[in-house]
Amino acid sequence: MANNLGKRYSCAECGGQVLVTKAGEGGLECHGQRMEILQPKPLPSSD
Repeated sequence: MANNLGKRYSCAECGGQVLVTKAGEGGLECHGQRMEILQPKPLPSSD
């Protein structure tokens, strides 16, 4: 699994986050577990 440039990854155990600034092969791990990619938050509406 490749790391995606500009994506944030989170550790389910400690809540630590990583922002990828250089894409590459491999995966991110924290506490021996693979970190999960975070989904972007929707912008608030301007109503």
